[in-house]
Amino acid sequence: MSPPILAPEWQELEKVLGSRPLLKGSPEDIISQFNGLMAVLASSRPSPDPSVETRDTVIKGINCRVYMPSRINFQGDLPLGVYAHGGGFVCGDLESEDFLCRAIAGAAFCIIVSVDYRLGPQYKLPIMLDDVLSVYSWLRDNARQFGADPSKLFSIGGSAGGGLALGIANHFAQQPDGHKHIHGVVAMVPVTLHWNNIPSEYQEHYSSYRENAENVPIIDKPTMESFFDAVNADPKDSSIFTALSPHHAKFPPTYICTCGADPLRDDGTVMEKALRKAGVPTKLTEYPNLPHYFWIFPDLEATKKFINDTIAGVKWVISEM
Repeated sequence: MSPPILAPEWQELEKVLGSRPLLKGSPEDIISQFNGLMAVLASSRPSPDPSVETRDTVIKGINCRVYMPSRINFQGDLPLGVYAHGGGFVCGDLESEDFLCRAIAGAAFCIIVSVDYRLGPQYKLPIMLDDVLSVYSWLRDNARQFGADPSKLFSIGGSAGGGLALGIANHFAQQPDGHKHIHGVVAMVPVTLHWNNIPSEYQEHYSSYRENAENVPIIDKPTMESFFDAVNADPKDSSIFTALSPHHAKFPPTYICTCGADPLRDDGTVMEKALRKAGVPTKLTEYPNLPHYFWIFPDLEATKKFINDTIAGVKWVISEM
């Protein structure tokens, strides 16, 4: 199958870079490539928003970073989002998406708590979900210590972290009073299915792993194979692959975004369709002809649009609470 047509802006970026960025090889190879790429990109990011205060803390034995927007001219408790970074369950840390957490906290006027959950290949699924859920549950019970409103808690994340954000919703959807514990989800290019286990009702809408199997930037199908193998992902596990969940009707309002030149594209589109069919308020933003997590490149105009769209998506989720 011919490679997808990439946006002109992305093609120009590849010319500047001199090659197409792609994470490939063993998990150890990918971790090294990821860390090198993030180190280079960190030097080109704009100065952080000084109005957002941050502090590192430990919650339930897990390192976290709290992002607090300025409270000038404001009294009262704020919404709080628990953030799970991307990285295929094997890459990423509190630094890798610091820029986005700051932008969301400052512009959407909410508290963000980013979770440094344990990673593969040392740890296996579902430990990553367990860590994020442990932090989320503690914050639910102690929200007011942070100046947060416990009736306005949401989960948020990207890629593998987007899957974890949906996994938190799925966990509470199985409880009789689950609606009291999670009030929204923001899932950016989330993992929701394994290509080896696509239910028949989704198959006509699920082609991105074929269309974007190779010759696409950032990640391709072999990258995802390496990620899933590293953490012993079970294609039938609905706690991780939440498009399989029978509890969609009990999910909270959910914002999802997808990228066109991304093997994970239809994980997001199928999940949004399933939630909408179940009666859940949803909002979907699509970025045609752009690759997975393109927004790590700060100089793209598309990155500026993504950040503005994501802030709007967070605000929409909060407004639906």
